[in-house]
Amino acid sequence: MITKIIDDTTVSFLVEEPDDLLVLRRIIQKQDKIISDTTRVIKQDKDYARPDRGERIKIRISLEVEKIALDAVFDKLRIHGTILETTNEVVSKGVHHSILVRIGDSLNVVKKKWSPVELKLIKTKDDNFGFILVAIDKGDCGIGKLKGTHLELMQNMYSGSSGKQYKTNFNIQTFFENVAKAMQT
Repeated sequence: MITKIIDDTTVSFLVEEPDDLLVLRRIIQKQDKIISDTTRVIKQDKDYARPDRGERIKIRISLEVEKIALDAVFDKLRIHGTILETTNEVVSKGVHHSILVRIGDSLNVVKKKWSPVELKLIKTKDDNFGFILVAIDKGDCGIGKLKGTHLELMQNMYSGSSGKQYKTNFNIQTFFENVAKAMQT
């Protein structure tokens, strides 16, 4: 996650990976203010006309947070709240709206006071955090890294051993040494 502290109350975020959504879920609280780009459907009211679907327009809004929910399966964070400010005069202030934050999105979080724990969460980035999973047998090996709720497959290795039909000079000790080297990278 790329962060930039704008002033004492405002921090700007750019979400880069799924774990960043989890950090934002821990940071954003009720009564905080979120500033982000979103879309909203504007319906045109016409006399004696059928209601239309409306036009989806892109706006920048300021939202007071009422509820926040993380959907780890689809990698998105849904922030519910009421609109405080908007860039389009057609969108009313005080109405409810939801902002979906996905990987690649940016937003500003405004708090009255940032706690030391929240500041530590946005400043620390530990790339080595996670678990290494290894599935190994005599024929091959698969290595993966578990970070948060996601499994990143690192590499598969073939041992070089064959079946009963062909003779090889297979050494299981060198295979395990190669697996150990791959786990360290």
